[in-house]
Amino acid sequence: MKLLLFASLAVCTFLADSASFAQKMTIDKTAQSRLEQQVDSSEQMQRLLAETAEAYRQAKSFRIVRKTVDKVQSDLSNMTDVTLTSVSAASENRYRTEFKSALSWSIRQSNGRTEWVWYPWRKQYVERHTDRSSVPEGLSLAGIGFVGFLREIDKKLAGGRVQAPQTIDVGDGPVKCMVIVGPPSSNRPDPAMQAQTTYWIDEERKLLVQEEFLMRSTVPEHRYEDRRTTTYTIEINTSFPDSTFEFVPPNDAERVSEIANGPVELAGKVAPPLKLKSLDGKDFNLASLKGQPVLVDFWATWCMPCRASMPQLAKLFADFKDKGLAVVSVSKDEYPADAARYVAKYKYSWVQVADPNGETEANWGSFGIPHLILIGKDGKVLIESDGFDEKEDAKIRTVLQLMNGISAE
Repeated sequence: MKLLLFASLAVCTFLADSASFAQKMTIDKTAQSRLEQQVDSSEQMQRLLAETAEAYRQAKSFRIVRKTVDKVQSDLSNMTDVTLTSVSAASENRYRTEFKSALSWSIRQSNGRTEWVWYPWRKQYVERHTDRSSVPEGLSLAGIGFVGFLREIDKKLAGGRVQAPQTIDVGDGPVKCMVIVGPPSSNRPDPAMQAQTTYWIDEERKLLVQEEFLMRSTVPEHRYEDRRTTTYTIEINTSFPDSTFEFVPPNDAERVSEIANGPVELAGKVAPPLKLKSLDGKDFNLASLKGQPVLVDFWATWCMPCRASMPQLAKLFADFKDKGLAVVSVSKDEYPADAARYVAKYKYSWVQVADPNGETEANWGSFGIPHLILIGKDGKVLIESDGFDEKEDAKIRTVLQLMNGISAE
């Protein structure tokens, strides 16, 4: 009798456990199904990207504020760098841009007739007549830098991968976002490094609110991580008071003809002199290339965007060198030998010169890199490009094709 009771209890326990296990499996499958349902489809991603890009393209005015926190950890150092960037733009070529970092602070603004470049720490400013005949109609800053990227975000991220949505707070309260891992770069400057960029887009407002670039070493012997997080505060079709684009100099400010080691307006002017040593120690003079189009490229081995753009620059040179194009890369490396080793490794065959002491800044200006300048056959600057991506490449190619005797096959 006791044996029968024990057996009955065992059967009941087994059935209860089986029911519990089955119920748990059902719950797990339900949870998994819900998780899968949460991940937006590729079609939803493409639709949101298209709506986001259209919002920027159709904007009559905008204000974009970016805060970038860059944290680098490696075997040799741990560094954190913060930069602040803002752009306000409206019709009739009115704008105000501001860039502030640990080393620099500059403000550029225009009311459509006059442009001012103001360096608050130096208490100096430049005032000049605005001549932007080469700028397309509409917002003058619409195709430049990260603003241009936002207007083409549907194309830039078309090959990305959508992730599970997240709710994040970037300062204005919680925001539900679609999360997209950007497409891998076609250029891999260092096979020992792995990099990706992730984007968070506000699903309701159709605006980018955060992006994060992450690059890590894949070699266990080399500890390296660069995590660059950028948050965006964006207003579209904002009504600006006229004072936004007017500069009123402080009482202690000095008006100067140009800012020493500051930005230099080169477009439309004869290119400044450029006399430097090549990476193998020979004298080089830009004047020796007069009569042919020249593309001057400022770069450095420690600049990841520069290294990423090098294969694209090599392709441009290969396509046009037989048509007369010369390319001159100006290395900003402290040690020219670093640049020489890198150039030799990848067999880049155009002119390479070194500027370890910043000699070019007096005449060519101070700017971020990569920075490219296309000079025509007559020695005048045709294009200045901050950065070098597909859009800038296409623009340079178009100008080269229009030159007499230059045409791409």
